[in-house]
Amino acid sequence: MNIDAKISIEPQHGAENVRVNEPLGEAYSAYWNWWLRHFAKQAEARFPAIYGNSVLHGAEARDPLSRIGMLYASRGCGAVFNLARALGRPAGFDVISHLLTSAPSMPDLVNRWSGVLALQASFRFHENGQGKDFISSVQRNSLVLSPYKVRPANQKPFGPAMLAGVVTGTLESAGIHIQDIWAVSRGSASRPIYRFGNFVDGNLDFDSDILIIPAEETSGFKSEIRMMSSASSLSFHHLLNRPQGPGTNRLLARVVGVLELSVGEHPGLSSTAAGLGLSPRSLSRRLSEAGLGYARLARFVRLRKATRMMASGDCCLDEIAYQASYSDRHHMSRDFRKMAQVTPAGLRELLAR
Repeated sequence: MNIDAKISIEPQHGAENVRVNEPLGEAYSAYWNWWLRHFAKQAEARFPAIYGNSVLHGAEARDPLSRIGMLYASRGCGAVFNLARALGRPAGFDVISHLLTSAPSMPDLVNRWSGVLALQASFRFHENGQGKDFISSVQRNSLVLSPYKVRPANQKPFGPAMLAGVVTGTLESAGIHIQDIWAVSRGSASRPIYRFGNFVDGNLDFDSDILIIPAEETSGFKSEIRMMSSASSLSFHHLLNRPQGPGTNRLLARVVGVLELSVGEHPGLSSTAAGLGLSPRSLSRRLSEAGLGYARLARFVRLRKATRMMASGDCCLDEIAYQASYSDRHHMSRDFRKMAQVTPAGLRELLAR
């Protein structure tokens, strides 16, 4: 089975530009921009000696990619790979993570992962026909990554190690044991970079593809994989732009719970506030204090609910749109395009394979 997917390369200019994932939609960028910030914070917490005398200032100091670059410069690919591997399990909602959590087997995971990236590329490059291969299955269940063709891995020296690490951690969190990872060079001999749970090579560059080989016990066509988390547990905490506390988390869970129960036309702020026993002004203020707008949260809940229904086998787009509180299937299609760079019809076809 050979599956090719396409994804764009769009260079970043200037350290002040820290929102590096927008081309793949609002839902994808919201999670992975948060993940990069989380990675940088974890690097600072785990390697304080590196950051104690930081020379970064201003916008550069706030740029997670600059801080990750400091870890790479000091400790090399191994440290970046191992931290990315430890943080690889999806914790927040985006369409790709959501579909991966419900994949029943390794082949389904490969198919969904590759297929949704192909859908995004076909949408983004519909007019000019451009695009780049990013991930493919060259054997039945092995993955090949091309780190020089994906953001934010491109144009950063730590990118290949970070990409390989996060993919490894994601697969391991699904119960898929990784046997080997090889750097498949286009100019010299291939070499192992990961064996028996350890990063074994000191360098991983942009001139090599990355071959990820699952262990035999998880590579069979009918082997079952453990779900990384239930679909509903891919949360929205990454949308919060303020320090979280128990009260904020409870409020977010309550608002999401009310929105999840909505069917038909999506509820406005007033009806959701009434369902929580709050005034509209109070609810708006409390969400604003957490750095989150009501309308944006409602869009994410609708998207997650519709994606969950598709992943569960519901195929009637009109019914999905109604149950997920879109005005109609055309409204749902517009939201999917904007937030995930895919179409509902494309996802339905992918999941039906």
